[in-house]
Amino acid sequence: MARRKRAAAAGAAFFDRFRSAVARLPAGLIRVRPPAAPEEIARAEAALGRPLPEAYASFLRSFDGADLFHESVVIAGVGPGATRELGALEPGRPGELVFAEAIAGDRFALDAGGRVLRYDPGAEERALAGSRFTSWLDATVAREQILFGPDGEYADDVFDPSGQEVLPAIALRQAERALKVDPGAADAEHARGLALARLGRREAALAAFRAATELDADNPWPWFDLGRGALALDRPAIALPAFRRAAAAIGEPASAARLLAWCVRAAVAAGDDGAAVAARGEALAKDPHLVDGLVRSVADAEDDARDEALALVEAVAPGTPIPRRLPVIPH
Repeated sequence: MARRKRAAAAGAAFFDRFRSAVARLPAGLIRVRPPAAPEEIARAEAALGRPLPEAYASFLRSFDGADLFHESVVIAGVGPGATRELGALEPGRPGELVFAEAIAGDRFALDAGGRVLRYDPGAEERALAGSRFTSWLDATVAREQILFGPDGEYADDVFDPSGQEVLPAIALRQAERALKVDPGAADAEHARGLALARLGRREAALAAFRAATELDADNPWPWFDLGRGALALDRPAIALPAFRRAAAAIGEPASAARLLAWCVRAAVAAGDDGAAVAARGEALAKDPHLVDGLVRSVADAEDDARDEALALVEAVAPGTPIPRRLPVIPH
């Protein structure tokens, strides 16, 4: 009981801060619903078969869901007027509660320890998106508001010419702003590393990827980017174990085989013939069609990605002929 009261008191202070953000930002950037009725929360818990996590229940007692930054992230509610209904969200793994989704298809879940996890759309891999619900929400607001101007529309010069991807300098600011609010957010640390890599700051990117792996050791992708960054800096002794950790964290055999192909490449770069032979054998055992898939990747890739794909083919199956790419005939 005492712990629940302390959590409620902490939540009350937090939600004052959230209300301040709602009031401070341009109208419509954060839209919140009125508080959920106690009976609506009780019905949601009955349908779930267990109590809602206290942090999320506390949020519902203040706001029955929220739409953050034009549906960039939508937090589900439990009443009939909620923008997203909790029961309609695709479930997570046992013991986890998916409570929000992003416009890109990502889902956010609370685990048994109160941490916020992000599921990629269509994938089983998860990233640690927040050390706890309150920090995650604060960090989300801090990160997303960087993209918007005082009129509530996207600010100038935040996207690349295609309009699809945030510029790396802006992405770096977003990640650093989120980390300032929630230093335990591995997902933000990983995003920081990706932004630094795009800016050509390879040493700093490597440090960020390493930090992300320390915060979220079960996520394969910070390990993969650590290995890739280390290989680009000619440090195969760092890259090889990083790729191995990435491959071990992937359940799907074909994806694991691709990551083991990177192990082979790192072992070859390190001059470790034994490790290269072992990784090559593991990769082909997981996916007998790996080489064909890598060859197709070469044909489909362009510029630096093509060189990278060629290096993987050469590492896994030296001497494999690569078909010449046919020219594209305009219609």
